[in-house]
Order: sequence, then structure tokens, then C-alpha cells
Amino acid sequence: MSNIIQTTTELAIHMVSGYAKKGGVFTDATCGNGHDTLRLAKMGPSKLYAFDIQSDAIENTRRLLISEGFGPQLKDGTIELIRDSHENMRDHIGKSAHTAAPVDVIIFNLGYLPGGDKHITTGEISTRKAAETSLTLLAKDGLLCITMYSGHPEGQREKEALLGMASALDPRTYHSAYVNMLNQRNEPPELLLITKKTGGR
Repeated sequence: MSNIIQTTTELAIHMVSGYAKKGGVFTDATCGNGHDTLRLAKMGPSKLYAFDIQSDAIENTRRLLISEGFGPQLKDGTIELIRDSHENMRDHIGKSAHTAAPVDVIIFNLGYLPGGDKHITTGEISTRKAAETSLTLLAKDGLLCITMYSGHPEGQREKEALLGMASALDPRTYHSAYVNMLNQRNEPPELLLITKKTGGR
């Protein structure tokens, strides 16, 4: 096994892999260029939702999935790419014939689209709303995994809002953990992990 604590993103995927059981329902709330969506697709979901507000992100994700052999899953609806804000995920999850919600794994990779317009970023208000909605969709023993970037002002506000939300969760219903790279420079990404102890929506 590679050294998973070298990068936050590798650690996030390692954590997700322990919860993403084959045949489960997964959501990538910020698909970006599709790399996390692809890794979830390779874990064998019965349904995979991927959200982004930017059409370039959706098309980049589509092209990557097709290049990796997941064209049939896009055609039959197993993988659904949705151009909408993650704060509206409840409007989409549970609406199709392929749904077997609640959702086993929900991942967020916050910030801006790599290679895209850096002025278009995820934001404090919509991200907190999306995280709160995610918790209502999460299955018992499911995982919400959020990669946070505090190196820009909106990212710092997102982080503070999310940590405040997670700190206030009822411990009878949720476990929450916060992971950061203590000795790394330049404000490396950090993880917020939340699991649900009770069932269903």
C-alpha cells in the first residue's frame, strides 16, 4: 500500500473505500474534472450521482468516464451527471428508477475547478446547506467525506462553517472527525469525516 498520509486526497479516497461497498449508492457532490467520480465508479456502485454547477466540469467528467470504459453506465443511468449545485442534491437523489437510497458515501472536494476559472469556487452558504442535506440522505454507517481548502478567503469561511456544523452534531446520531496535515506548509487541504450511527432518511 502506498503512503496514504502523504496527501489529503489519497487519505480521503482510502477512507471512502472502507465505506463504499459494491452495489452501494454513492454521490460526488463536486465532480470537477471527474477524478473522484472515476474512483467511485471503479468501486462498483448500483447508482452514482455526480454534481457540478459548471458545464465544463460535467463534460470533462463525462469524457474521462467514457475513456475509462464507463460509457455503458452513463447510458443506462447507473452513473448520472447532474449540472446543478450540490445544495440541490435532494431534488435529484431518489428521483430515478436506479435509486436505492439512502446514500452510502458522499464526497466533496471543495474549491475551484482545476484548470478552470479560479473566481468560481464553492461557497460557505451553499456548501453548508449541501453538507446538512447530505447528512439527511446518508445511510446508517455511511460516510460524508469533505476535503476543505482554507488557503483562500471563501475556503476559510467554508471550513469554519463546516467545522462549526460538525462540532454541534448530536453525538448520539453522528461521529465526526477532523484531519489536518500538521507539519505541511502552504495551508494543505484538510478532511472532515462524518458517519451516521442511526438509519435512513
